[in-house]
Amino acid sequence: MDLVYSGKVTGALSQQLVEAYAESLQDPVAAQQTEESTNWKVLYATNRSEERNPEGMIGYANEFGSSLQYGTGKIQISRKNHSDLKSKVIQTIWQGSPSPEGQVEINSLAAIPEVNFFEDLNEMIARSPQKDVLLFVHGFNVNFPSAVKRAAQIANELPFNGAVVCYSWPSQGGVEKYLLDGQVAQASVDPMSQFLESLVKSVPPGTKINIVVHSMGNRVVMRAMNRLPDAFAESKPFQNIVLAAPDVGVSEFRKLAPAIIAQSQRVTLYSGSGDMALAASQAVNQERRAGDSRDPLIMEGVETIDVSAVDTSFMSHSYYGSNRAVLSDLFALLKQNSSATDRNWLVSKDYEGKHYWAFEKEPPEIKKVRTAGL
Repeated sequence: MDLVYSGKVTGALSQQLVEAYAESLQDPVAAQQTEESTNWKVLYATNRSEERNPEGMIGYANEFGSSLQYGTGKIQISRKNHSDLKSKVIQTIWQGSPSPEGQVEINSLAAIPEVNFFEDLNEMIARSPQKDVLLFVHGFNVNFPSAVKRAAQIANELPFNGAVVCYSWPSQGGVEKYLLDGQVAQASVDPMSQFLESLVKSVPPGTKINIVVHSMGNRVVMRAMNRLPDAFAESKPFQNIVLAAPDVGVSEFRKLAPAIIAQSQRVTLYSGSGDMALAASQAVNQERRAGDSRDPLIMEGVETIDVSAVDTSFMSHSYYGSNRAVLSDLFALLKQNSSATDRNWLVSKDYEGKHYWAFEKEPPEIKKVRTAGL
């Protein structure tokens, strides 16, 4: 398979896959490009309480709000990569990922009524080539600004050309508040369930709703989906549910997963063996976490992907949003709806008679780009 790159689009994508989406990737509905930056429109929903800074600008605190809040944000991501590799590939508007030092900024946030939120969302869906939505739900130790910026970064890195939505639950934003975040996650289940039900009922039939959820956010989403109407199991309104590094106990995951499987076209579990955050969580919770692949969690109806061979990050917990190989795999999953079997960079493996997939090693093509510092 010929592998190509789009600027610093994170990962190796087949020529056929890139060509299939080249035209639509040049005309996204949630992003506008200038020479200096790519500017993203991210719709958001949150059960945080609203706050104002001394200048009167809106923001959202770590405390619970009395009701769901809706709004829209404009996120600016600097464009730094102008590699000559781009002459070898199909041009897209995404030209590089931000460095961590101030390359992602919130230009504005605006609260809007729920009805206007869904009007904006539906207008973007109508203009999107594949009528799709990317809903990002963050994990532990994430404040509101970080949540909406992260949603824009993931959309930018994939790249994603549909509507982009961030749901932010009131994580307390501190490593030392892990146990409190667990309580907050549980208290956020009802608002999340309310939002998901409203989302499904408010978008046009046939809309491809993709949910990418990280870490402790999996507790919020998985528990909430177990409270959705029984009819959702018949209509299967969710195209993809991507459970990245879930900080969920294995026993609870097995209990909650059947409802997620029933309501979704495809469920993907990304896990890793070097995830230090989940190892710490296991020590605290006295149970192995679903995102720990040292003893891979394998269930019928869930495609388990072990990322251990390609994840070289320090904590090995946020690979879903920064690792080239994983993001390339995620692109094929969300945009092409490819099964793990069809994503031939994954290796089929067996564990105790059960089947799962893994990245066997870092593909040479990805390593070449990474080591070139692009």
